[in-house]
Amino acid sequence: MSRLWKLVTAPEIKDRRDLVRYVFLATALSVAMALALDVANQLTFFLGWPAAFRSWIVTIGVALVIAVPILSWIGRAHLALYHAKQQVETLSRTDPLTSLPNRRALLERAEQSDVTLMVLVILDIDHFKKVNDIYGHRVGDAVLREVSRIMAASLKGLGMLARIGGEEFALVSSGVSPEDVIERLKALRRQVAAHPLLAAGQAVAVTISAGVAVRNSKTLDELYTEADRALYVAKHGGRNQIRLSDELRAMLGIEAPRSVA
Repeated sequence: MSRLWKLVTAPEIKDRRDLVRYVFLATALSVAMALALDVANQLTFFLGWPAAFRSWIVTIGVALVIAVPILSWIGRAHLALYHAKQQVETLSRTDPLTSLPNRRALLERAEQSDVTLMVLVILDIDHFKKVNDIYGHRVGDAVLREVSRIMAASLKGLGMLARIGGEEFALVSSGVSPEDVIERLKALRRQVAAHPLLAAGQAVAVTISAGVAVRNSKTLDELYTEADRALYVAKHGGRNQIRLSDELRAMLGIEAPRSVA
């Protein structure tokens, strides 16, 4: 009974099925309460069974007529509120320019991922400031959207790709081997570098660099620092390349600190 009362007084309505269940249960409870009061009244001032049955039928009908529309309205309000909360929650984890997940969503995913199998990639568009300086921010925004679209398509299935700020993106991959991640990154780098992007009516040539690190009993901050350091090496090593953290190179048997792209 307490569970039923909670379902009626504090409903969690997330879809149409929940809405129908709420209206049905709340209506049934309302009718039962109204009928119980009328039964008590009729038995207290008993005028005969025909009169009592007529009164009970009228009570049921009136209760239904009143309860169903009111409870339906209340249920729809709860459903709309749930959808609004879900939308706000989604927006709080989405980058408005590219529609990719944002830094908050990425960090939450990273915290939930398997420590022993997680690879973190930080990607950056090379010389992006020059794009804004030469073509303007409108074209720069279009380049960000186009690069994010290419990244999402090329890295699909590896994990969560997010825009973490400015021209910087990151990929959290769990359950995929580092070798597979690196091969897909190579293909992505070649694809971006091969042809100019069509952005806001302008053909813009860009390249990307990436730093890759693997999580192995280290904190997320330490992992991020390693991937960021690898990206720094890629940037200062000529850009348009992929660099691995020291630990990942050792794991893969790569002795010299060289590009893998």
